[in-house]
Amino acid sequence: MLSVCALPACAKTPSEAKSAPAATPATPEGTPAGGGSAGQDTTPPPGLDISRLDDFQKKVFFRVVNTEPSICGQAQSLLQSAKKDPNCRRSYNAVRYVAHLVDQGFTDSEIGDSLAKRYRNTATHNLDVSEAPMAGNPNAKITLVEFADYECPHCKRFQPVLRQILDEFKGEVKLYFKHYPLPQHTQARMAAEAATAAQKQGKFWPYEEKLWANQDNLTPAELEKYAKETGLDVAKFRQDLDSPAVKARVQKDRTEGSAAGISSTPTLFINGREYSDTHDTESLREWIKEELQK
Repeated sequence: MLSVCALPACAKTPSEAKSAPAATPATPEGTPAGGGSAGQDTTPPPGLDISRLDDFQKKVFFRVVNTEPSICGQAQSLLQSAKKDPNCRRSYNAVRYVAHLVDQGFTDSEIGDSLAKRYRNTATHNLDVSEAPMAGNPNAKITLVEFADYECPHCKRFQPVLRQILDEFKGEVKLYFKHYPLPQHTQARMAAEAATAAQKQGKFWPYEEKLWANQDNLTPAELEKYAKETGLDVAKFRQDLDSPAVKARVQKDRTEGSAAGISSTPTLFINGREYSDTHDTESLREWIKEELQK
């Protein structure tokens, strides 16, 4: 099972990537529920159905939720906080998230790390979206900022997820796109510059669709072909593509992404917080629902 801590992604080259801290060893499978402690709570919060979990998974679930502390800083376990603190909806959400991760086969240490990233890390990044193309409602409560690389296959697979989220949360979510071409992808930077040139003619999104649909064909000749197919003024497209301003725009995005700690693509920020879950519709939907509850 792939850890949430290691999402499928196109990573930086070894010289760019930061060393990741070693993961906490997982609790051995033979450990009794609750780590051997007596008298642990083995009843889920009202409204949470864990019947899909098998007996071993239930042991893991109750071990984690009885060991992890309250998300809201109360002097009680995560499970007790979810049950007894009506003002701490985030603890209930966290318990439900634990059940989801256990069902997916994650270990104790992976679950703890995922909880920390999603619920305990409150750091936000002030990202500059003043020049970034935007889709959705400009007045939406939820702001998504995606950093992506046009040659990254994981980025391509993430695009239908983002489109579905925009449709499901119409009026409540807006999406900004920022460029993060990785050095090992030799055509990615020019593709990003071409998309920026298309943006100057007000056709970023249709041109971007061409790039994703033709991810394996991003040569200069093909980029110009997509410009024609998108209805761009090709002479202006060529001029903008070669301009220092367009190249600087792409580099600005990449520099900002590196400053925000990005190590792979796609990377998504939700209202300034880095999204650390899997790149599927269900997981992203739950994050957005929780953000809307705030």
